Amino acid sequence: MRVCIIGCGPAGLAAAHAAAGLGADIRILGPKVATPQRGPIMLHRPIPGINTGQPDGYVRQLVVGGSILDYRLKLYGDINISISGDILDPGFHTWRVQETYEKMWSLYSSEIQDRFVSPDEAVLEGLDYDLVVSTAPAPNLCLVPGRHEFRSVPIALFAQTSYPRQPDNTVIYNAYPDVRWVRSSCIFGNEATEYKPEDVPRKPHLVIHKPLSTTCDCHPRVFRTGRFGTWHNETWIDHAYYDVRSVLYSILHKDEWEDVI
Repeated sequence: MRVCIIGCGPAGLAAAHAAAGLGADIRILGPKVATPQRGPIMLHRPIPGINTGQPDGYVRQLVVGGSILDYRLKLYGDINISISGDILDPGFHTWRVQETYEKMWSLYSSEIQDRFVSPDEAVLEGLDYDLVVSTAPAPNLCLVPGRHEFRSVPIALFAQTSYPRQPDNTVIYNAYPDVRWVRSSCIFGNEATEYKPEDVPRKPHLVIHKPLSTTCDCHPRVFRTGRFGTWHNETWIDHAYYDVRSVLYSILHKDEWEDVI
């Protein structure tokens, strides 16, 4: 089985690890530079063979000033965006992304071909592989970006918490309409506060764009995963591992039921 992965960030290498674990010959395409993992990022599920110990921590999630729906309305202007329910889980176990990425990089960096993939490359037709996986930012592979929509929301980041005396391993969602910051996080000692750009009190340390959705249907033979591959904010690094493994498992066993019909 031959698998091509586009992208060598944490999601791309998680996809490569899933393919390698099922015995696939893997090819990874992307700029061969490890992506810096900054701020309060986390892994929601362990990746087998990489995260072999107990969880590194437990993160509590809290909403102040209203409900999670009020928070979504404040940040996105729409309570329906990325909502899977009307409340958050009270918390979750987590593993350190930086250490996870470093382990995967040591295993798979030798398989990376150092280059960008353009939207019109033949590899995106998927004809020479059993599966082509993309974790690269979806706009980078769009053939007609003027016709396809890529919705996102800009977020201004500050490398500090804003909730008073915020304990470690907590995420505070702020629904108060008259308090400008929207989320304050402290994960494994890494602090961050998020604002809408129009509400920042001073120049932020960084501005990012959280992807929301896309109408792009280019390359229907390519399986997209990861936050930027799917262009969806609530897709995590561990999704790349488990989703790719499930797809490849179905490919490996596709003929088992042929004689039933």
